[in-house]
Amino acid sequence: MQHLTRCFVILLFIAALAVPAAAAENRYGYITVQSVDIALANQDATVTLNYTIDEGVQLLVQFLGMSDLRTKVLSIANFENAEIMAIDMDHAVIRVAGAGLDYGDGAYWFPKHDFGAVIPLMTVSSPQDSRTFVNMSAFPRGMGYFRA
Repeated sequence: MQHLTRCFVILLFIAALAVPAAAAENRYGYITVQSVDIALANQDATVTLNYTIDEGVQLLVQFLGMSDLRTKVLSIANFENAEIMAIDMDHAVIRVAGAGLDYGDGAYWFPKHDFGAVIPLMTVSSPQDSRTFVNMSAFPRGMGYFRA
């Protein structure tokens, strides 16, 4: 019976983690976002999301696997066609196919984008330019760029 009680408590704890925190801050569930770097290349983007995981949850994530962490990371990034290339306890690298719009002749447009949390430090880089933003929940304007 004691084993069932422990399992029930663990399941309740996991269920509480599944509900994301309000996006009014740089937290999403048990994840605290540190920074996001977006590297644009043609129509695709490589998004590096740096974060910390609450200390009490780190062991659970390692023990139970990365499935919930993957889901939360993708919710924070909030891109369609996103694929996690690498994920660890402090960062994830995400490939986003078709993040930029192709205007032809090597010209591209990365549109405004909303994230699932406030990003304390966001850098968006193209072959020609780099822009940095502080405490934003969205990339506020689009950005034009050309093939390298």
